[in-house]
Amino acid sequence: MENKTDVIKWKLCKAYFSAINISMHDEITFEEICSISKISTNDAGKIISTNENYNLFFLKILIEKLDKQTLDQLKVDFAEDNTSNIYEKILEGLTLRFENYIDYKKQFKILSKNLTYRTQNFFNLFANNCLFFSNLLDLAGVNNDNKQLIKIFALNIVFIRVLDIFLKQDDDNFDLIIRNLDKNLRDLEDLGFITGVIKN
Repeated sequence: MENKTDVIKWKLCKAYFSAINISMHDEITFEEICSISKISTNDAGKIISTNENYNLFFLKILIEKLDKQTLDQLKVDFAEDNTSNIYEKILEGLTLRFENYIDYKKQFKILSKNLTYRTQNFFNLFANNCLFFSNLLDLAGVNNDNKQLIKIFALNIVFIRVLDIFLKQDDDNFDLIIRNLDKNLRDLEDLGFITGVIKN
């Protein structure tokens, strides 16, 4: 069960991304966030300062929330799946992750248009990605061995490549995302015969 602080954080986060969606820029003020979230300035001030850039702070909260939703859904799906192999489960996990990002695609594009922000976000969210892929590999039934870090790093590369395509798309042609995920994972699987990236 979420505590009061977590509830307030999520309300502020939703307000921040709602403000970006409306204004089409990322220069959102403390007052705007409080007004949209209907959180008092006193309560909000305990969590965020009045004059900082909220880009990374709220992006991390959103990614953690969406990734948890993805992993929770995969846990249910994989528990009932006795036919899919490891490759198919990893592809499903990556596909679902992108599906859960669609509602925030416009905001992600705005937050990524500045190269400095893109670089900062990549390095600061790298730990989130590693945690997600570690959990995905575990759910997919991949053995946790001395090559686990290589597998996680390789999946990070696949994700970043397809994320770039996702952010550059002007339409919502999700088939393109799936095709690119499949292609990059196939390349990774072929490499796996040598390095054990996906293969057990």
